[in-house]
Amino acid sequence: MERIYERDPYAKPSGRQQHSRGRQPKPRSEWMDVLLFYVLPFIAVNGLLFLLVAARPHISIQLIDTKDYKTAKASITVTSILPIKEFSSTQEGSPLDLLKEKSNHYTADISKNGVIEIYAKSINGMTTVQHEHVNILDDVAPAVNDQYFIKDGILTLTLEDSQSGLDYQSVCATNSEGVSFPPASINRQTGTFTFEIGTGGLVIHASDLAGNAMQATFNTHTEDSGSGYEPNNIPSESHAPAPSSSLSEQDTQAGIYIDTTTP
Repeated sequence: MERIYERDPYAKPSGRQQHSRGRQPKPRSEWMDVLLFYVLPFIAVNGLLFLLVAARPHISIQLIDTKDYKTAKASITVTSILPIKEFSSTQEGSPLDLLKEKSNHYTADISKNGVIEIYAKSINGMTTVQHEHVNILDDVAPAVNDQYFIKDGILTLTLEDSQSGLDYQSVCATNSEGVSFPPASINRQTGTFTFEIGTGGLVIHASDLAGNAMQATFNTHTEDSGSGYEPNNIPSESHAPAPSSSLSEQDTQAGIYIDTTTP
């Protein structure tokens, strides 16, 4: 026999039924719809447009330290959100050849001092110019220190070079007869040299380790008045000697004329 159960219309609903009825979804507020479907998309789209319109290429230039003071390398990186439309590289107004290592990385061989300029323009018309000053190469010849003098027929002078350093093997003198000879003595700690000097004078030759050469001409004469040193048509790059209180009376009567030039 089949049992038939009838529901009592006056019975209270069970706990499960009450719980399911209590989980009705709450209506979403209008401001949340506006935020999700209008405000946030508007900010995202306009931010992206501004980024695309105002984006500039970024250029990085790094100098790799020189080993011989004659050449150096420059490492150049160009990054951009948009494709690059124009790109150029110069040094002191002259084209600078770049070697492409990767899609956005280049290297350049630098053989002289001067300002490197890298220019890039993306397809949105925004440009970037980056400069880097190169001053690590040695393009200056050695110089004669002001403290030089003659005593007892011996010329004493000091040579200086602030970058690659003095090539001591290159230092020599040539007399008025064209005979070349090495220094009589060398002090490598101070860069001081001595030479025997005659009445005809000497031409001192020297180079630095980068190959920059110079020569300085020294002449002597005797002043009847004993007035000391006087310049004699010395060019601007020459060193004009000055009296020294440490010299003897005989020394102060010997004038030294020096003409420094770079061959």
